Order: sequence, then structure tokens, then C-alpha cells
Amino acid sequence: MPDGMPLRRSPLEIEAMESGLRLRRFLRMMREGWPILLIGTVLGVVASVTALRLVIPQYTAVMVIGPTARVGAAAMGARLPVLIGRETAAAASEPGPGDEILSDFARYLQLFTSIPVAERMMADPALLRGLFPDRWSEETGGWRPAPGPVASAKRLFLALVGRSDWVEPDAERVTSALRDRLTVDMVGSGPMRRLRLRHPDRAMALRILSAAAQATDAHLRAEASRRTAAQIAHVRARLAGITVAEHRRALADLLSEQERIAMMIEVDLPLAADAIEPPAAAQRPDWPNPLTVVPVAALVGLVAGALVVSLRRLWQAGGEATP
Repeated sequence: MPDGMPLRRSPLEIEAMESGLRLRRFLRMMREGWPILLIGTVLGVVASVTALRLVIPQYTAVMVIGPTARVGAAAMGARLPVLIGRETAAAASEPGPGDEILSDFARYLQLFTSIPVAERMMADPALLRGLFPDRWSEETGGWRPAPGPVASAKRLFLALVGRSDWVEPDAERVTSALRDRLTVDMVGSGPMRRLRLRHPDRAMALRILSAAAQATDAHLRAEASRRTAAQIAHVRARLAGITVAEHRRALADLLSEQERIAMMIEVDLPLAADAIEPPAAAQRPDWPNPLTVVPVAALVGLVAGALVVSLRRLWQAGGEATP
């Protein structure tokens, strides 16, 4: 290139140089405003520590369930026979190719926080007191309105519109409490599910999770027993009025199959879901986790401080540009 000619740069080089200049200006601005960054970080840490002290720590009860196994040495469910003339398995089977097929395991997951399961759990008063500890009064031995200014404001608002807040929990309230406390996650890509339930009392967390699992299985068992009993009664009634030998033999085979199913339903084994991992919880509260909350709060405070420094710089630049 001849001497005296200006050096021509490509657009990419020019953009890279401009980006470097902007980065240096930003770092210089942050270095000049380091007191604000420090204050923001400290405020974030202080706020997180205060929140951790105000929030009641909770234990997380964890349970892993899966469809009732039908094969293998570890199969824990009652081995129900396959229905005659059908390719789908009986009560503990998983769905087949048809979209209309619904497995008992899918029913189990849906019913875990349902009204029928809640009604079964309400038979244990200790579970109700554990689900609603702030609504139970040890002094009076009865239920009371929720304490606190927020609850009082809610009751006042409901009174103004002609409504009233609930005092004694019902099945709907138990269902809502279970849904608020329970989370269901997939385990890998298989059919197993991990159930998590949080509660300030470790023993109560384990008790509620176990009771919900047992109540759900009991509800499905009762429903399966009811339907099987109805089918057996119907087949027996039809069998009493049939005289054709071939028809009686077919009905007798069907009756025998239904009676086998009814007998296996009565076995005291999991019907719809196996407990792959029984309910367990750590010995110390694990929520909220201070090792996660405090660093995240400090980072948020640092970002907020950087935003304040940037806004201050823009304000100063606007003031200098004003004549």
C-alpha cells in the first residue's frame, strides 16, 4: 500500500473495534460506580438472609412410584389375570395402542389429589391438623379462622360482598392443600414418577404423603371390587336363566374369570402403583436452600446496582448535553 494512504478496515473489524470500545467504557463506568455495586450486592444478601429467617423452613418428603409390575421377581402387585377375549390387561395394566384405553396407573396419578382421596384422608384428624396447622387451635381444641392481617382483610372483603371464609376444612380444601404442597415429576423418560411434598414437620410430611398414596390405592381397589362384584352378580343372574349347554359353559368360564379377578383384588398388595422408593425425607429442612437463595440474591443485587450506575450515567450525560 502506498505511503500516505489511509488504512481501510473491513466492516467486521470496525464492528469489533466499536464493541471493544463499548465494553471498555462499560467496565470503566462500573469501576467508577463500584460503591453502588457493593451497596446493591450487600442489600441483596441482607434481604435474602432476612427472608430466610422469616420463612418457615420445610422438609421435602420424596416418593418414587411406577406402574404395578406384572413380570419379574420384583413384581409387587397382585397378579391379576388377563380378561378373556381381550388383549388389554386387567386392573394394573398400562395403556395399549388404542387412544381410549386408560390404565389404572394413569387413574392413580389423577386421583392422588382428588375429592374421593381427600374424603378418605379426612378420616384421620391428625392429617387435617397437619395440613392446616394455622387453622387448628390447641387451646380450644377446634378450628378457628386464619390468623394474620392478610386473612383478616380477606374476611372483611368477603363480608362486604355477602360471603364468608371457611373455618373447618372440607374435602375441597384438603384437595387444594394437597395440590399446593405436592409436585409430580417424571423420572427419566419412563413411566415412573417422583412425588414431592413439603411440610414444616418432617414426620407429618412423610405421614401425609404415605396416607395420600394409600388412600388413592384403596379408592381404586374399592372401585375395582365394586365393578367386579357387579359383573359377577350379572353373570350369575344370566346363568340362572340359560338352558343351552354351550351358552352356560361360556358364561361359567366368564364367571370363573371374574371370580379370579375379585379374589386377586382382595390380596393386600399394591393394585395400581408400586412404591419404587418409599417416602423418605432428609433429617434437616431442605427448603428454602440458603446455598441457592443467598448467591442468587447477591447476583440480583449486583445487577440492580449495575442498572442504577447505568441510569445515573445516562442522567449525567443528558445533563451535560443540555445547554
